[in-house]
Amino acid sequence: MRNKSAAFILSACFLLAGCQSSDTDTSSESHYDRVSAKIERLKAESQAAASTGSNIKIVVNLLTTDIRDYAAIDSLWRYAKADVHTAGSPDNFAMSGLRIGLAGHAFKVKLGIAKSQIASSEDTELFIVVADGTPGYISIGREVSVPRFYYYGQFYKAIDYEFRRAGRSLKVVARRLPSGLIDMELTPVFSKFLSTGGDMELTELSTRVTARPGQLIVLGKIDRSDESVAAALFSHYDYPRETQTLITVTPYIH
Repeated sequence: MRNKSAAFILSACFLLAGCQSSDTDTSSESHYDRVSAKIERLKAESQAAASTGSNIKIVVNLLTTDIRDYAAIDSLWRYAKADVHTAGSPDNFAMSGLRIGLAGHAFKVKLGIAKSQIASSEDTELFIVVADGTPGYISIGREVSVPRFYYYGQFYKAIDYEFRRAGRSLKVVARRLPSGLIDMELTPVFSKFLSTGGDMELTELSTRVTARPGQLIVLGKIDRSDESVAAALFSHYDYPRETQTLITVTPYIH
């Protein structure tokens, strides 16, 4: 059986706008500047919509399957549109192993078929209602049980920490835009994680995605590493069983 204690190894990575080589960048505006400008534009739209005072209902579906059956679920990503999110730190997000996409009717149909064919799946649905621009939390699990993971960002180091006391969740801030779309900011959070008993919010991995009311947002792990933030967030080891979770989030104007 795996040891309940684990070493958490954290590396610091400082992303500066000037890190990108100017030899190959023929544009006067760097990628970092373009991403920053897009985020600022979304913030401005969100602030303009704040006066509407609308509540937003977020329906969440957590599909947990045995790792041996997850290939069938992982294959559904072909029906989801990728590269639809805006990350504040694109390099950090790429190393996190997190995956986000927008899906339509075909994904929903194929997901329903996959659920009926996988005996090991556990399907949980919940919802939260948040005021426009205020945070809510999507709970994924109450234990972190990967041996270790790397977070390239805020510096923190813990030795022999009881990960099983920690919780996994996504902080979500939803805003209604003047266009009628819903802007959602998603941030991984590990609760009761710090040595002080506090929460660790991975702000450098915050990402924004814009969807229509009723449109499906899909969140999961790029299946390539067991030493990533995504593995700690979506994977779970309880010997001899290993599971992985796929999350779908659907926002509605409430």
